[in-house]
Amino acid sequence: MKIRPLKDQLMVMDIHVDFNLNSIIEFDEANGALKTAGYLVLSWTDEYLQWDSTDFNGTESIFLPQDNIWKPDISLKNSVNSFTSMGSPHLNVFVTSTGGVSWYPYQVLQSTCDVDIQYFPFDVQTCSLVLTAWSYYKSDVTLYQNSESIHLDGYTPNSMWDILSTAARAVNTEESEVVFEIKMKRKPGFYIINIIVPVILLSILNTFSFVLPITSGERASFSVTVFLSLAVFLTIVAASLPTNSDSVSLLSVFLILMTASSTLMVALCLVQARLATRNTTDRPIGNGFWAAYKLANILRCRTCRRTQVKPLMSVNFQDVNWIDIVDSMDFLLFILFMTLTILSAVIIFVTASSH
Repeated sequence: MKIRPLKDQLMVMDIHVDFNLNSIIEFDEANGALKTAGYLVLSWTDEYLQWDSTDFNGTESIFLPQDNIWKPDISLKNSVNSFTSMGSPHLNVFVTSTGGVSWYPYQVLQSTCDVDIQYFPFDVQTCSLVLTAWSYYKSDVTLYQNSESIHLDGYTPNSMWDILSTAARAVNTEESEVVFEIKMKRKPGFYIINIIVPVILLSILNTFSFVLPITSGERASFSVTVFLSLAVFLTIVAASLPTNSDSVSLLSVFLILMTASSTLMVALCLVQARLATRNTTDRPIGNGFWAAYKLANILRCRTCRRTQVKPLMSVNFQDVNWIDIVDSMDFLLFILFMTLTILSAVIIFVTASSH
């Protein structure tokens, strides 16, 4: 029987829906898809399946194949895959003598999900499963949720995601829909160990380019090597994030900042290598370089507890050459880039983890 099991076809068929979540199989950020496994609990009254139990040896309930009776054509409206009907032909429905029908279709659901990657990998995602009676208007079949949340009694925890909360609500439109929401938080341990910590260490190591003596000849190659390492991590992070997101990951912003910083360091190292080859006789030291030299000496006198650094007034500026200028620039640039690296790391990752 494929018509609604109501003796008065002008009446509305009420379907009560619950969802029992068994597991979160996969959350695909790049494609914006959530794959879950669970079963629905649907119940309604079939007026054509009522009988007097005393006429049938006291039989109060029976099991029938699901395709032998009327059932609502429930489907996942925001499905990633093609349209598939709920349940399977080998499943049964439970029918009582009063006409009460209970149907428990088990399903692997793959739904679309809007991904917000701004705080990746400390992000919280909210995904919805929109179930609808596809062929009926709300005046024909109305879906109701029995509870305000998803049932998690048989839920198996996921290794990558923690469920913070769930919700269930009916949609008040012309279509008959029930929406089940899952709010979940990513477990960031894997990304902290494999991406964030190496990136921060590489960024700090990058500033030590200015510790290498300019005469060693290894400074530029060292800076380029660190730059390429940061570019590799930027590629890894970009591959795991969706390309159609409306927001930008703070981790990507940090990587871009560190890549730009590394590019600037490589350029400065090359400029310093050029300056170190100058002769004060042919190329006198300019006022800007003198100011950097004096500032470096002042900072060294204030920060060094020993007496190796001579006071600025006792320095004979005629003995200063371009190597000394480059050494002073190294001191200032090391402090500058180390401060910027630590500050940007603290601000970005504290913001991401505490949002």
